[in-house]
Amino acid sequence: MAIRSTERSKIRLTPDSFATISAPLLIQPMQPLPPQPVIPTIQNRRQLDAVIENIVQLQFQRSELENAREKEITDVRQKYHAPLAEVERYLLLETSWAETWARNNPGAFDKTRSLACPHATIGFHTPPPRVERAGRRWTWAAIVVKLGESAWGRRYLRVPAPEVNKDAILADRARLPAEELRMAGIKIVQQERFFITPLGGGDGMSGERPDWREAA
Repeated sequence: MAIRSTERSKIRLTPDSFATISAPLLIQPMQPLPPQPVIPTIQNRRQLDAVIENIVQLQFQRSELENAREKEITDVRQKYHAPLAEVERYLLLETSWAETWARNNPGAFDKTRSLACPHATIGFHTPPPRVERAGRRWTWAAIVVKLGESAWGRRYLRVPAPEVNKDAILADRARLPAEELRMAGIKIVQQERFFITPLGGGDGMSGERPDWREAA
């Protein structure tokens, strides 16, 4: 007997379904699976067909639940898209104001280049250097070929499958001319970054965006 979509949530076979060969196959209401369920033995074609029917209905049920989940996720993302975009716009704008002030007032920072403020610590952080492509036109495959064309470049290739040995380049960066690296499609990047680290998880904040002109 075909089972309608509205009945799919009730489908679940249990080991008792195969208690006897002659008894009709019972479809029990859906129950939580036990930690280690007993696996029933299918003893005839009728029982096999019933199990396959149940599997198909469970597959339909899974698809319906997945579709409902994705719809809810999409709705939630859409709900928060505009307010998040507004917050991000103000974050970028006002962070640029703070960074401009910080760069214009280096004397306000301690030797670690940080400054404690009532609601956050601000400052500058220099991340470890990293090896990057010199430009968009360069691919790592092209860089491998270029390094392989010179004696100095071959020292910075890993074998057997040639790939750029970024660790070796960083280790020797002090004696590698930037121009040679650029000609091979490589640059070493280490750029100072401005940071704002909130204090106390936002405790004591008013919840409103203050007008910076009021503090002038």
